Amino acid sequence: MSRLDERKVLVLSIIVDNYIKHKQAAGSRVLTKRYNLNFSPATMRNVMLDLEEMGYLTHTHTSGGKIPTPKGIKFYIDMIMQNFSPKLKSEFERIPLNDTFGSLDDKMNKILDTMSSLSEVVSVLTMPDFSKTKIKNIQFIRIGDGKILCVLVSDSNIMETKVVSVEKTPTDTELKEFSEFISEKYKGYSLEEIADELRGYLEGERRQCETLIYNLKKEAQKPKVMVDGIENIFKYPEFQRDLEKLKKLVKTLEDRKTLLELIRSAIKSERFILIGDELPLPGLDELGFVSSAYKYLDKNIGVVGVVGPINMDYTEMMNIIESAKKKINDILNIGG
Repeated sequence: MSRLDERKVLVLSIIVDNYIKHKQAAGSRVLTKRYNLNFSPATMRNVMLDLEEMGYLTHTHTSGGKIPTPKGIKFYIDMIMQNFSPKLKSEFERIPLNDTFGSLDDKMNKILDTMSSLSEVVSVLTMPDFSKTKIKNIQFIRIGDGKILCVLVSDSNIMETKVVSVEKTPTDTELKEFSEFISEKYKGYSLEEIADELRGYLEGERRQCETLIYNLKKEAQKPKVMVDGIENIFKYPEFQRDLEKLKKLVKTLEDRKTLLELIRSAIKSERFILIGDELPLPGLDELGFVSSAYKYLDKNIGVVGVVGPINMDYTEMMNIIESAKKKINDILNIGG
């Protein structure tokens, strides 16, 4: 930021703000009037030319005005995020915090739906790694040959179900015994901790319990990405004008492997923002990705974020993301 003097920072901020609010370029005369600046359009024009030479602005073919480049937008984002304090959205308060034995999927879907409705872009959310969640109760139910339904209840009364494959199917009586054994002896432990405790500990038929818990832990650790609001992208002119770009975007958002690349980087960060060619999305350099990691017992275990046009309102997106993250943190950490 030290490369830009105070006036250049002001002009760049105004141009990015205008681009976010009005979605189009504007000339120096319009901007000086719109933002009530105390210098002339000619001065504004000269500063804009300097910023263009430095790579922060570019011109459009349809008007004489300037728009920010990804470099200019990133400068603006870095600047506003230095003193960012979220304004929490009341809409998330309407989502029940702790329905007794409520489904985690249901709650996460409500959060995701609220995010896409408020943001009017694509919302992305990962389910928490349930292997790190402290377990209050666990039930094993045989649902077919080699298939066991595992019903877990966390210490905050969040219910999760997983289907696990086993080579040798235990009997119903054995599964009932396994359920009681784990629920009584390891109440308050995470699946990771239970798997570590059981390794090499059990003998005879109970060895099947060790295998079942290990397979359950591996299943719980598999990342699950939820996406909502893809239809929101259809409203944006830059994608309406280019159907091939729109098809590519929809295909990318439906490709969970591509999204997981983003998630693996984002889960390490309290706040993670990529725009333009920073994104691992070839041919989609008009997008931005904003996210934040949520926690369970002070460990990052999931990500909440949005994907939208590069000129989306980043402050508002962070307000929505932080509100969703707080709700998830509250749900997961009750009693934790």
